[in-house]
Amino acid sequence: PDGIQPPVVQVKTDYKSASAEIIDEEITQKLEDVIGGAEGIKNIDSNSLNGTSRIDIQFNTDIDLDDAANDIRERVARVVDNLPSEASAPQILKQAAGFTTTMWVGLSSPTWSDLDLGDYAERYLIDAFSSVPNVGRILVGGLRELSVRVWIDPIKLAANDLTIQEVERALRNENINLPAGTLEANNKDLTLNIDKSYTNIDTIKQLPLKKNKEKVIILSDVANVEFGPVSEKTLFTAQSKNAVNSKTVGIGIYAKSGASTVELSKQIKVKIKELNKSLPDGLKLEIAFNRATYIGAAIEEVYKSLVIAFILVVLIIYLFLGNLKAVIVPAVALPVSIIGSFLGLYIFDLSINIFVLLSFILAIGIITDDSVIMTDAIYTRIENGETPLVAAYKGSKQITFAIIATTLILIAVFLPLIFIKGISGTLFKETAIALSFSIVVSSFVALTLSPMLGSKFLNKKEKINFLVKKFNNGFKSFTKFYINSLSYWINKQKTISIFIIFIIAVSGYLFSFSKKELLPMEDRGAYLIIGSTDEGSSFEYTQEKAQIIEGRILRLLQAENSPYERLIMRVPGFGKSATTYNTFIIIALLDEWKNREKDSQTVLREAIGQVVSVPETFAFPISPQSIRVSSYNKPVQMVIYGSSYEELEEIQNSVLRELRKNRNMSRIESDYTKNKPEVKLITNKNRANDLGVSTENIGRTLETLYGGKRVTTFSKEGR
Repeated sequence: PDGIQPPVVQVKTDYKSASAEIIDEEITQKLEDVIGGAEGIKNIDSNSLNGTSRIDIQFNTDIDLDDAANDIRERVARVVDNLPSEASAPQILKQAAGFTTTMWVGLSSPTWSDLDLGDYAERYLIDAFSSVPNVGRILVGGLRELSVRVWIDPIKLAANDLTIQEVERALRNENINLPAGTLEANNKDLTLNIDKSYTNIDTIKQLPLKKNKEKVIILSDVANVEFGPVSEKTLFTAQSKNAVNSKTVGIGIYAKSGASTVELSKQIKVKIKELNKSLPDGLKLEIAFNRATYIGAAIEEVYKSLVIAFILVVLIIYLFLGNLKAVIVPAVALPVSIIGSFLGLYIFDLSINIFVLLSFILAIGIITDDSVIMTDAIYTRIENGETPLVAAYKGSKQITFAIIATTLILIAVFLPLIFIKGISGTLFKETAIALSFSIVVSSFVALTLSPMLGSKFLNKKEKINFLVKKFNNGFKSFTKFYINSLSYWINKQKTISIFIIFIIAVSGYLFSFSKKELLPMEDRGAYLIIGSTDEGSSFEYTQEKAQIIEGRILRLLQAENSPYERLIMRVPGFGKSATTYNTFIIIALLDEWKNREKDSQTVLREAIGQVVSVPETFAFPISPQSIRVSSYNKPVQMVIYGSSYEELEEIQNSVLRELRKNRNMSRIESDYTKNKPEVKLITNKNRANDLGVSTENIGRTLETLYGGKRVTTFSKEGR
């Protein structure tokens, strides 16, 4: 339902190679100070990681997401000039809490390299999917973006009396496009452009850096130049029963806020069919993960329940009235009432979702009551000898007050649900409105359409068929038994009173220790494996541990009668973990429900032993949330406030010690950690001053040599 996920605006700023402390001091705090005064903020969640600042601003559900994003954008613009010049411009991203990919599309090939796959996806596929209506954002997983890597040898650099800054300056100054004016000739004006001199790797290698007495020093004298990925630290794999270890690039597709997941899924499937026709040989584009699969299956089950409920209601009415024509009146009133209820959804701007459809299932038994009562009143008069028209008039007049009273009582029961606050209120609001409106419509139909149909279709039926006769006999026997039982117990007031008190006491006792939750655990056809290695672990080490777990689950995937359909793995993980190289995530997608005997919880329990037993790795499987109102979070969370990080760390350690004494709790963690190893560089300022080297030059040189830097752009095939 709309409104269940509060609007969230994310401010993301990259500052490559900067430590978490620098990110927090130079970027996060400055942005927090200016963002904090925005209207309607519920909470602010800030994360300062190595190389990235990420601030999630969650607003109240009554705040418009576009207005909130514009407000944050305007506030951030005030302090952009105060941020470090080397940092990228802050990105303002609109999303809802729990904002997740609607689909993952895998581009795979047994012959293409991962660099070529990523380059093709960026050039042709991202724009193609972005043009699909209701696509909000595209994320590429496992992308090894093609770039020109210049590996500088510091020894050769020093031998040629060059600095890093001089190499950077040469790359920037020589690799440019500039207008040079116009050349006027007879009857013609010609535009002059100074094109980039470097169109391939060989010309870049010949870039002149400096001239000395002997020769001109070029780039290849001090560096190795080659095509390579912008970052080696990313991995995306998609394993299936029929395709194992193929090179894969994942394209994550996010739906716009309020867009239908099912409709977007259909549109993406059509786009994939179109793109597959034009893909080069050796490439395959297919759906790796589709969130709409579960939603579609759930809606299909609701439709089945609607049909079954409709058939049962009609059958029961027939058995009690014993007249097939009498069934027509409530049977026609039922779909008319439900269809009329959609007007209420339109008036209150509600979407048709699982909760609304479930309310219609509940409504079927309620909205037929009025028509059945009206039909029974008319049919009873016809059996007593009145004509259908007279019986319809007098019967409807007799029963009108009872129908109106019943309608008001039911509305008084359901309508107050809209005043419940929080997530529960959001869920029940649509149910309450849909039910209340369907009840009102059914009453209107019972007071207008049903008498008219009764005057046309109802007549006295002398002959009763065998099935109805048998049912009537059984019902009469049951009625007699009920009357005798009631007569026996009605005078035993003391016994009945004790029994009622006993039932109330037992109910209260059972309620006290019964499991309480918003929604029960569901089989969503998938489970996740969230994993991490020790703080400060390298990407290669984390990748190795992740692949061990993937290999173990892969054996389960390839087993006979396996319930698995596909495995998707990404190193590093998603969300907050995307910039910490000691994390990973594995998504285990299960086969369709009808094709497997085990539910997701059983499959998950069977896999736990394979996941948690990898040495020096913290990994555990979880089931996706039924209703995702936030990013992956644990059931119980707390926020600790303090005046300094030292005070926060002291309080945090005390709280963790107390919590870990409770054996009923597991995986107790904090998102504040100072365990990441680092190397402190202390500059000898006197020595640096004697050599004429500033602290800035030392810092920028180390930044380029150890962290890498994007200096300029290289155009290949028009991009």
